Amino acid sequence: MPSAFAAMRQGPVSGTVGSRITPTIVFHGDRDTTVSPTNADAVVAGAMPRTTLDRRTSKGQVPGGHAYEVITHLDRDGRSVIEQWRVHGAAHAWFGGSVAGSYTDPKGPDATREMVRFFLAHRLPQAA
Repeated sequence: MPSAFAAMRQGPVSGTVGSRITPTIVFHGDRDTTVSPTNADAVVAGAMPRTTLDRRTSKGQVPGGHAYEVITHLDRDGRSVIEQWRVHGAAHAWFGGSVAGSYTDPKGPDATREMVRFFLAHRLPQAA
């Protein structure tokens, strides 16, 4: 248990970089005191291939909710393959969750909707 809490606060010791792109989407609140933002950075670094990806940054605001920044890495076909969402003013929570839930933040963005969108764009063809 102590080592798990230490990793959440300090981040992993090291990451590996492969030659294949691993579609990855990460959400992190910039006021999270439970899990260090370095964990989100390490997940993205671990998913990054040895090839260079185009990088774009966009910003948004949920009406009546959180502002956010999305760093998107695009493959050579212009498809989003890695997205890192930084939710401003947010703590440790599932974003877009019900106010009745524990560790949820209904002020968004809607992480479930964004993950479905992202992974549907990466689904593999069905075998015949």
